Amino acid sequence: MTGTGMAAPRIKVLKLSITNPTNDARLNEDVVISVAELKRIAPDFKAGDAIVTTSEAATLEEDARTLQTVELPSQADDLDGDNKYDELVFQIDLKPTQTRIVTIAYGDAATIQRLRSEYPKRTAAKFTMKFDGLGWESEANAWRIYFDKRNAIDIWGKRRPGLYLEMFGAPDYVYHWESPLGRDIYRIGDAIGIGAVAALIDGKVVKVSDVAERKWRIINAGPVRVIVELAYKGWKVGGRDVNLTSRITQWAGEHGFENRIAADGADGLTIVTGIVRQPDLQEKIFEPTSTQPAFARAWWGHQVEEEGPPATATHMLPDQNLGLAILAPGRESKAAPDDPLNLLVQPQLVNGKGSWYVLGVWDQEHSDDLIVNAPNAEGRNRYGTLASTFSAPRTFNSFIDLVSEAARRITKPATFEILSRHVAAESAPPDTQQPGKKKTYAEALNLLKQSAERTAQRWESIISKTPPAEASGDKGLGFFSEGDNQTGEWKEQKGIYWTGGFWVGELWQLYAQTKDERFRRWAELWNARLLGKELNENHDTGFLNYYSSVLGYRQTNDPKYRAGGLRAAERLKQLYNPTTELVAAWGVNGDDTIIDTMMNLQIWWWASRETNDPQWRALGLKHALKSAAWLIREDGSVIQSVHYNPGDNRQEFNSSQGGNSNLKFPNNARPGEKVFTHTHQGFAADTTWSRGAAWALYGFAVGAGETKDPRLLATAEKVAKYVLDRLPEDGVAWYDFVDEGVHFRNRDTSAAAIMAGGLLRLSELTPDQTQAANYRREGERIVQSLIDRYLTPVSADDKTPPGSLRHGSSTRPSDVMLVYGNYYLLEDLLWLDEHKRN
Repeated sequence: MTGTGMAAPRIKVLKLSITNPTNDARLNEDVVISVAELKRIAPDFKAGDAIVTTSEAATLEEDARTLQTVELPSQADDLDGDNKYDELVFQIDLKPTQTRIVTIAYGDAATIQRLRSEYPKRTAAKFTMKFDGLGWESEANAWRIYFDKRNAIDIWGKRRPGLYLEMFGAPDYVYHWESPLGRDIYRIGDAIGIGAVAALIDGKVVKVSDVAERKWRIINAGPVRVIVELAYKGWKVGGRDVNLTSRITQWAGEHGFENRIAADGADGLTIVTGIVRQPDLQEKIFEPTSTQPAFARAWWGHQVEEEGPPATATHMLPDQNLGLAILAPGRESKAAPDDPLNLLVQPQLVNGKGSWYVLGVWDQEHSDDLIVNAPNAEGRNRYGTLASTFSAPRTFNSFIDLVSEAARRITKPATFEILSRHVAAESAPPDTQQPGKKKTYAEALNLLKQSAERTAQRWESIISKTPPAEASGDKGLGFFSEGDNQTGEWKEQKGIYWTGGFWVGELWQLYAQTKDERFRRWAELWNARLLGKELNENHDTGFLNYYSSVLGYRQTNDPKYRAGGLRAAERLKQLYNPTTELVAAWGVNGDDTIIDTMMNLQIWWWASRETNDPQWRALGLKHALKSAAWLIREDGSVIQSVHYNPGDNRQEFNSSQGGNSNLKFPNNARPGEKVFTHTHQGFAADTTWSRGAAWALYGFAVGAGETKDPRLLATAEKVAKYVLDRLPEDGVAWYDFVDEGVHFRNRDTSAAAIMAGGLLRLSELTPDQTQAANYRREGERIVQSLIDRYLTPVSADDKTPPGSLRHGSSTRPSDVMLVYGNYYLLEDLLWLDEHKRN
């Protein structure tokens, strides 16, 4: 980053609308998007490095206000084998007539890999001579084609949902025998099976048998669909040679597959498909209509053969039913004359191309479901529950309902429209995008002053109800952390929490700036609730007491504030572990240190100067150097938390105060060594929580200034480079630098204000004058964006009370005002006022 203020986003997005045109609910509607069509808008689009998300938003305006998305498993397919993706596919739930906005995010491969979930494999394909050819499956059922002169399609029924082709193809497994998972349930004989291609010549079915060459390939088998392709060269039929391609597509969760064919040289040939003829089947035919231009022929009845190899299985079971249907799009699709072995459908072909959908439902599905009520697979034997849910159709009428639904899906699929006219990064919140005017720093200071006056007057009576001695981290009223973006009102909370010092610090800073005695009185009123609690606090004793008592002491020289600050320094020392050289976050002999503590070191830097005792600075330097080694990655990205062996070889680790979030983790580390890291407020363990990066940037910059240690300066600059290379266009960070609005669309103005403070301080520390100017420029850019776009009023008709800093993110997906966002923006503005450019 050279200071252009235009870091390139790692993630870009395209917006689509998906609409259900019917009054039916559509669960798992299949959606196919042409990659070529997306590339016309985004030439750099890579379907293999994409994530598909959605929400309940029906319009782009609603989508812009979305805070959290739902990731849809997606799949990119190379259909023609040219090593380029042709289609991006996914499934989506749609209510009747519903429109949903879908976002396709794509970009840097490493970033996408961190963000994209691992989708469960829900389809499969396998070729093996064990089952005489090529098989494909969803969780509902499996199919195979005898890839020889028989060229017939068979079905395996499944009692439990799952993918079993690997098992069916195992050398010793006999898939004809009854199983809790499934078996071969269909007898084909000399017929064409279910949905295979054939020709009708002089009233007789001719299979795709006499061919010069037959080839198969598995195009893809993934989380969304499986596609297999069969190619026949020189099919001799009806006195001609036909080159035939059959592409079969099976979607996840579906009972059927599409067979799409292209026949070269088949002009005048009657192409048919169908099922095996069995006696006494119930049948229903749906003729094509203007509103539903598809022909459907459905059968239900005793067409499940008894278990056992074909030589011994000779009867159809009288107590089991199988529903089969062929649905052929086109007004000219119709029934063909049946022959002795087959019940036939003649699909409409245009220029040798056509398709049909094959549906199969066994009434024994889900009859042997095993539900495991245990947190891990080892619990299946002790905690398994055998259930018979029978969610599949068990009667002819219910099967016909399923066929009717399939026909509507085929003839009236969901429609989609690409709404993006150009590719872009995910946008900032709508109310930030058209600021009314540029504010001066003085105007912004005045707005924050108005906000503080309004807040103090509103909350003075509330804080007064809790005597100072009764206030604690989780008891008493009068402190607040979060507020409403629109009303500008703070939300009441119980106790001081870790954030209580920021409001006190804001009051002390305003007193220093204005000398208005009201601010001193308010500061002392709230500060009184913090004094005396220092030795019972966690690492946030630094936050709580540096911004309250230390700032209060600077303004008043009152010894009680000095004593409070020194008690906080002593408490931080109690939490320091000489074995790890780190301050434990939550308690003495703790196993967790978080990046936030770099900010809490300010109480030690102050104590060292105040008492002229070097121990505080020495302790701070040790903690900072170990934090740099364990919490800052090589590229400058930041880890939120590190767990270590504090000296007792523990196997359970606490990730929060009070030990209410226990993590069991094998610990082979020696005392003082790292065990694992995590990032629980960012997106994932391997991403960068932006406020954590802000704490690091500011904390290491201040540490470098206090200690003059070049290692801390180098760390601060490394974090600064990472941050500046990834800031959005308006300079206000996403809650996570890697997510960039893919999963959670939260900006964090508090992180931005803290980053600005770190950059401004860094501008006075680096010996490189070009970099110093860059840090200053970028710090100012962030501050200007905050006060123009996020600090109310933003526009002329902004109804939110003045001085409200919108769009902070405490723990995503929150979108709120944050008291520490207000404090650090005020601090930035005061710093800029004090360090005016010459």
